[in-house]
Amino acid sequence: MINVYINLPNPHITIHQSFDCGLIHAHKSAAESRTIRIEISNLSTELSKFVDGEHKFNASKEFNDMWLEVHLGDLAFEIAVVLFIVAQLGKVYKQFQGMSPSIHC
Repeated sequence: MINVYINLPNPHITIHQSFDCGLIHAHKSAAESRTIRIEISNLSTELSKFVDGEHKFNASKEFNDMWLEVHLGDLAFEIAVVLFIVAQLGKVYKQFQGMSPSIHC
């Protein structure tokens, strides 16, 4: 499982490979971020939401960031899914165009 932090208007995307990473717990707050869990059982549905532009980002507190919990059982597949999501976000938000996520811990 990986945890992915996505932020806009300060555009950055960070992949955390370890749930024990201190930065996850330092930045994650239920009041400040949305969390989307992606698993095999809902993969198609969740990816469709990104393709259809259903996940909005803006400078407001409720829409400036998002956490993805990607639990697909294979690190390479999980990262590929994140790269697909980033590409979809780049179609709607120019700040994400061509962005490569950083990998932490």
